[in-house]
Amino acid sequence: SNGRSFDLTTSLLPLLESATAGNWSCPFFEVRFDMGWIGWVMTSNDYRQLPAPLLSRCPPLKLRPPSLEELIDFGLQQGGKRGISEPSSEAMVETLRRASLHTSQISLRTVIRMLDLAERLEAGPVTQ
Repeated sequence: SNGRSFDLTTSLLPLLESATAGNWSCPFFEVRFDMGWIGWVMTSNDYRQLPAPLLSRCPPLKLRPPSLEELIDFGLQQGGKRGISEPSSEAMVETLRRASLHTSQISLRTVIRMLDLAERLEAGPVTQ
């Protein structure tokens, strides 16, 4: 909008303050909106890197990482929904258990990637 740029914090703060959210002006479309009715949910891998003004308006809720058993349960549940075979599901569980002996870096993202790979492999031959 008119060659202006905005950083994330500067752009979000008016949306998070009730005094300004009700009469917020979009810098791109240059139109006013009532944004006061919106509830915001934001995620961050490391909230400590967020600027103080943003943290003061969005106090972080710190969640513990899922346990190995929770990750396995998630993988089995999603594998069932995706129609992944029992041998593939068993291989995923075994891989997760073995990996957990060597690292604590197993995440939901890891399990989703494993499910995606199992789905692709079961879909048929890989073509190049």
